[in-house]
Amino acid sequence: MKKGLSKGVTGLLAASLVLSGVSYTSKAVWAASIFTDVKPGWSEKHITKLAMQGILKGGTGKQAGMFSPANKVTRQEAVIIAIRFMGVENEVKVGDPLVFPSDLVIKDDYKPYIKLAVQKNILNLQEEIALVQKDGGKEWGSSPATREWMAKLLVRAIGKDQAAKDVADKATSFSDDGQIDAGLKGYVSVATTLGLVNGVTATKFDPTASVTREMASTLFSRAQSQVDVAYSGQVSGALTAVEGSKLTLLHSDGVVKSYTLSSSSFVYGFGSEQTTNISALKLYGEVILIGNTDGTVGYVEQTSETPKVKNIEGTLLLVSEAQNKLTVSIDGEPKSVSYNAQALTIKDINGKSLTIADLPVNVPVTLGVDVATESKLLSLTVNKAVTNKSGTGTVEAVNVSGLTLQVKDAAGESESYPIDANVVVKHNSTNLTLDQLVAGDAISYEVKMGSVTSITVTKKVQPPIVGTVNLLDKGTKTIQYRVNGKLEVQELADNVTVKLEGLSNVTLNDLFPGDTVSMTLNDSGKVAIITITSRSVNFLNGAVVFSADLDNDILIVTDSTNKKVPLILTETTRFDLNGTVLTKKDAVKYIIKGKKINVGYTNSNAAYISVVSQYSGTVLENNLSAKTLKLQLDNKNEVVLPYPNYFSAEIYGTSSTSYLDIRVGDKVTALMDYNTQDTVIAVQVEKTVQFELEKVDLSLNKVRAKRSDGVFEEWSLNTTLLSLVDENDNPISLNALNQLNTKLLNVTFKGRTPVKIKAYPVTYGKVTSVNAAANSVELLTNAGTTVTRTFAAAPSVVRNNSVVGSLSSIKADDRVEVRVDESGKAVIEIIPGISKTYNNHNSTTLYVARPSLSESNTYDLHPQVYVHQGTRTMLMSEFKNGNAITIYIVRGKVVEIVKN
Repeated sequence: MKKGLSKGVTGLLAASLVLSGVSYTSKAVWAASIFTDVKPGWSEKHITKLAMQGILKGGTGKQAGMFSPANKVTRQEAVIIAIRFMGVENEVKVGDPLVFPSDLVIKDDYKPYIKLAVQKNILNLQEEIALVQKDGGKEWGSSPATREWMAKLLVRAIGKDQAAKDVADKATSFSDDGQIDAGLKGYVSVATTLGLVNGVTATKFDPTASVTREMASTLFSRAQSQVDVAYSGQVSGALTAVEGSKLTLLHSDGVVKSYTLSSSSFVYGFGSEQTTNISALKLYGEVILIGNTDGTVGYVEQTSETPKVKNIEGTLLLVSEAQNKLTVSIDGEPKSVSYNAQALTIKDINGKSLTIADLPVNVPVTLGVDVATESKLLSLTVNKAVTNKSGTGTVEAVNVSGLTLQVKDAAGESESYPIDANVVVKHNSTNLTLDQLVAGDAISYEVKMGSVTSITVTKKVQPPIVGTVNLLDKGTKTIQYRVNGKLEVQELADNVTVKLEGLSNVTLNDLFPGDTVSMTLNDSGKVAIITITSRSVNFLNGAVVFSADLDNDILIVTDSTNKKVPLILTETTRFDLNGTVLTKKDAVKYIIKGKKINVGYTNSNAAYISVVSQYSGTVLENNLSAKTLKLQLDNKNEVVLPYPNYFSAEIYGTSSTSYLDIRVGDKVTALMDYNTQDTVIAVQVEKTVQFELEKVDLSLNKVRAKRSDGVFEEWSLNTTLLSLVDENDNPISLNALNQLNTKLLNVTFKGRTPVKIKAYPVTYGKVTSVNAAANSVELLTNAGTTVTRTFAAAPSVVRNNSVVGSLSSIKADDRVEVRVDESGKAVIEIIPGISKTYNNHNSTTLYVARPSLSESNTYDLHPQVYVHQGTRTMLMSEFKNGNAITIYIVRGKVVEIVKN
């Protein structure tokens, strides 16, 4: 069912939303609910929208100003809501004669609406009479509307009755499908498929449960995506600009109008049920506005982020500010385009905001014009960076063919730049070619018009050393090796990493004379990583010992096809039981005929032999009926493991668990019954939890950290089971952790035992530019350094713990913190400024004027809090009682104070 919005109505509504000059702040809009008994949460958005559209109303008399969200909706009330939702309330004829079957008891005031509902085919009298008989004669109108009945009403209200009939004979996906009325299953299926109604859980629908007023609000609000109705006081269009309290819309008829938000507007981003900042709305996407009685906008919702703008490529030839015109060469033909300087958005390719005066000529540009008429210039993007700067850092990557440079600056942040074709590269006054730059080179560089024009190498990194191991001396921490027959020696770094393809937990003990290796040096010239290149390991999991003569270094096993595989034990063969290293002498009693073992081997030489008492991998299936776990092992093989009616499931942060708590996708270690080797007796689930670094104790070799719920934990690194690595998984020392700009630790637990601590840097600063296309953001840190963070995948952008959109949601001058979450995904949190009045301070605490008795007047200060007015750094002692300030708080501490 579609009901078009006439141009006359559109114009009238638009005219009513006049510019009113109401005071407004560009900070987040957290409007109090229009009803006193509606709290922020999943239903507030839908209640607000439907109330402002006149579809749902609040109470009267003593209930004035209240919504009663938990009250049940009766069938007759639901019909009125549906009639208003469809936009046909003006067709209700109160004076017409009304005759209904005596079986249907309906309040007189509701009868005209029920009659229209029957005429509009959203109610069928025979169906409702049958329902009364099924209910044992209960009054039809005053009885609560159930979830399955409401699904029918909704589906018919949006004109999908035939779609429901087409699937009427098919079962729904819910576990309680048998409890759904057979005549309503098609309606439940269509309503859930369209996202109008959800199950009460992922598997349960609960068809006969009553629908409350807040539930009804949510259902009809979501259903508005399926109809086109001209609700009173509402307009829609593409959002072309946001300036302070002004929103500018391009309507479908090509008319561009501006509207003013009230100081208590409700603003919702696309697909979100949490209020947000108007700056989080995506430009050129579709929005709806609903007006207040005073002509301001009280409700804003982004209904689509798909741009309503067409982009045209060209070359900017001339800027005529006096005439508000640009001359652009498009397909070789010059074309003049008029613009409105107040409404035009201008940026460079990195998202840096520009003015008309900043525009260079003879540069490639993209013009954004409206799709409807292609006559209005809404945006202009210079397709190159309009940036000039110099910097220092370390080369991360050089793409010679693609002419790009990625640099890590002194603060540890990544920056990416195009390289000018005529770039000059020097080292010690000698010219170099681009391909002579390698990752790790320390450089200084110049950027002009967004491209690197000169690079000076200040310290050349040493390339990896390839050689053959001669001698490993753990006492002197050195390794001797031969290159082209010449004997060389290098010092080993602390926590040196050894890598061997196909084998985990490799140590220096796995390195032997004759191995060909590639050695990577650290900044101190010591060997940090040794990769064994002359060996790789193949696997046999669950192999059965056919015969074992370990004294003569001979072992024969059978694989899954019962094929015999002979193996030779060497001095490098490693033995273990449950991850505990065994000597060859101790392994003899476990490796006997008929026992299952895991074997890694190179050619016929056994690299390791592990007695099968555990399997590590990812859960592919937890079959609760057959009581089996299907795992994909770390080497990509799959096993199916039976388990008893009960086993211990060890998960960090929980106490009592069982096989019911094991989920598909969990990474686990399944411990087997040693005697039978075929039954799971316990499962350790791998889980990563994020902590905030609190303290490093070098004397005791310990780390203390705080969980998000405030719980402190402390771990000792005096164990080989717990590793400490940086964000790139390179081993680091506690001393290095203490010196890094690290605040967050992602701690991986095996069961309840920590096995890995991964340290991540955190960056806080003021946004100077955003390049959504390149997935990067440029920040000015509190230290005064400009850094660029580039992300391999689109980061999550959050505010007040709610996802607010993509990189385009971030604006210049926003304060943000860039970090990762527990899964290692990049997160950018927008930190809102809080306006306060300064009162006093000491070394750890800021005191402000108390706005009310219920609000705190004290805030903890970060040790490196940045205090300033504009670009001038200040001392806290410069503040006077009564000064207006803005504070920014990260994880409970004030990190920045701005004197207003």
